Amino acid sequence: MDIEVKNIGGIIYSTYPEESRSGEQFIAEYMVGYTLSGSIIVLDGTDALTFQEGEIALFRKNHLAKFIKRPRKGHRMMSVSVVLDPSTLQDLAKTQLPPPEGSIPAGAVLHVGPDPLLKHYFDSLLILSGQQVAPELVKHKIREVVLLLLRARPELHRVLFDFGMPGKIDLQGFMNRNFRYNVPLEKMAYLTGRSLATFKRDFEQIFHAPPGRWLLEKRLKEAYFLISEKGARPSDVYLDVGFESLSHFSNAFKRSFGMSPSMLTAKISADKA
Repeated sequence: MDIEVKNIGGIIYSTYPEESRSGEQFIAEYMVGYTLSGSIIVLDGTDALTFQEGEIALFRKNHLAKFIKRPRKGHRMMSVSVVLDPSTLQDLAKTQLPPPEGSIPAGAVLHVGPDPLLKHYFDSLLILSGQQVAPELVKHKIREVVLLLLRARPELHRVLFDFGMPGKIDLQGFMNRNFRYNVPLEKMAYLTGRSLATFKRDFEQIFHAPPGRWLLEKRLKEAYFLISEKGARPSDVYLDVGFESLSHFSNAFKRSFGMSPSMLTAKISADKA
């Protein structure tokens, strides 16, 4: 059975029949996700957060994340997500008063809830999944979830209505946290508050190597460690460290270490025998 994804104007219904590690992306817009069955693990470069059935997550824009979707035995992993488009957020920002001063939630992904009104909201989205839905109704449902989020977590006002661009941040720390993400250099430059040219210039000053070479070497070293020390399978490792395909990973690994990942696995098994 194949992965099924249905998008109704920004309301996305996803079904995974078996564990999937292929989800990795630059989060360009805010998104609210609800786990219907199974679980989803979100890796943001620092933390690993698990969302079980009935739990709600808010994904923050301008962040990187990896996703592992895990069905329960004999079931499918199912979720519904709502993309919060900028125009809806900008319209609501004009009418919603900010909460009293307080801390701004940190992290690329935030737990929301449990909240009975939000649960009822996502139940209503399940009914819509099999219907012909007018664009005006979709717009209304997106607006509705923003208002429910603010009711449940008033401090999210400072998160959802932040329309600024990413500021310039520590490049070395960012790259050491996020080298596993297979995203274009343009996105990495943007997330560190730099133009691509400035990103490349600053990168070489810090790491004394061009970004492409440094990323390849860093990912291969991490892969070697995971296979040799953690017993990870090459078929899992290549995605975990940011390669697009197993064949590309295997060829690069062999050029660097003189043996393929499967040969390293066999050698480790023989040494333990």
